[in-house]
Order: sequence, then C-alpha cells, then structure tokens
Amino acid sequence: MEQITFTVEELDRLLLQNDGDAALLYLYVKRGKEPALGGVRLREAQKKLSGAGLAAPIGAERPSYDAGEIKQGLLTDPGFFAVFNEAERLMGRLLSSSDRQILFSIYRWRGLPPDVMMLLLNHCKEDKPPLTMKRADREAALWEEAGISDQDAAVRYIEQKEASREMFSKVFKNFGIFGRAPSEIEKKYVASWIEMGFSVEAIALAYAKTVDKTQWPAWKYCDTILRRWHEKGWHTPEQAEAYDKKPPPKNNAAAGSYDRTRAALKRVKGE
Repeated sequence: MEQITFTVEELDRLLLQNDGDAALLYLYVKRGKEPALGGVRLREAQKKLSGAGLAAPIGAERPSYDAGEIKQGLLTDPGFFAVFNEAERLMGRLLSSSDRQILFSIYRWRGLPPDVMMLLLNHCKEDKPPLTMKRADREAALWEEAGISDQDAAVRYIEQKEASREMFSKVFKNFGIFGRAPSEIEKKYVASWIEMGFSVEAIALAYAKTVDKTQWPAWKYCDTILRRWHEKGWHTPEQAEAYDKKPPPKNNAAAGSYDRTRAALKRVKGE
C-alpha cells in the first residue's frame, strides 16, 4: 500500500497556520492531486502554505480542462449541470468548446458556487448584453477579488452597482452630457465624488455654483468645491448650504449671480 509521510517539522508548521483550507490544500499537494478548492479560498490557502515554507503555490495559473473532464462534470455535478443549462438559455444557443472551457473554469478554478454563478450570468446578460463567456469571466474575476462567495454578497454587489450606475447617469445628465459617452477623466471625477459620499443633489449644487462662477461646467473647478466640502464633512446640499452659505449680496450684479445659482440648482432638482 502506498504511503505518504510527514515530518514532525511539517506538521508543526501546518498546525501553526491554524487554517483548515491550508491543511486540506497541503494534503492535496502531498497526494499530488488537483485541490478541491477554488477562487479566494485557494489563493488564501496558497499564501499560508507558501509563507510557512511548506509548499510552492499551485494552481495559480488557470488549468486547461479537456472535453472529458467537462463532460464528467456535467454527468456527476448537478450544480454545474444547472449552470451549464442556464448559460445556454441566456445565450440562446449551444455553448462552443471554448465557452465550455471558460464556464467550467469559472466554476471549478474560481470556485464560484452554482447559485452565485446563476446570478453572475444573469447580471452579465442584463448589464452589457449580449452575454459572452469572456465577459462573464472578467466579471467573475472582479467578484473573486471582491470576495463574493455567497448569494447574499452577490445580491448586495449587484444592487450597489445598479445604484452607482444610476448616480453616474444622473450626474452626467446634470452636466449636460447627451449623445456621447463620458470621457475617462469625467468618469474618474464622478467616481471620486461618489466614493467621497456625495449625493446627486450635493454634486448638483456644486455644479450650479461652478456654472455661476465660470459660466461653464468646469470639472476641475467643481472638483475643487466638492473636495473642500469633503474636507469639512459636508456631503449633502443641506450641509453645504447651511455652513457654506453666504448672505445675498447687496449690489445688483452680485445679487443676480446669487439668484442664478439658486435657479440653476432648482432646475437640476426639477423644482
């Protein structure tokens, strides 16, 4: 009977990791078998073993699955069978050999559970149709990086992404961007403002002040306003108006400028 031996030093190092996935991965390494781990769990277990000097990281490169392995997965794994059928339904055709390879590697190598993969595929279909396996693989990499490994986390991610997209759309509309895609610098500005915690209404107020001052939707000037508010902790229009408000000027020219800012803000808000 074939035997696998461990030194006391190996066992001590492994025990010091106090990690079940690391121990399981090391058993697979010693046995010379492909680990039944994927995605974030595999990467974290690899780091622990490598740090302990127990094994060189394995599985860092995407494995190549042959047609026989994929067929076996369809026959023996109900979860993958369901994911496979859902992919064909969403794509409206039979999967090519390349599509099957990518789908199986997302499932096996990235380690996404069946219910999470169902959400992933449907999200990709709705987000940027038509659905392609390369698109699904790119999105799966983002989910893996974000640590999404269960249905609740996937639903929260999708909802946050939809909310963010809606905010982007409203901000760009307020800036008068129609009939063209926003530039990369414009996207970066808006992404940074949303990341700071500003509402659409707060950004609209900064925009109104920008146009009133520069007579133009100057992105850099608007960014300066919002960064100043961010430093002071003002992230809503109410906060900005309450603490950054100047009394209406007395001279007619300045008063007209003040009134234009208020009018522009009302138009943005749809009042």
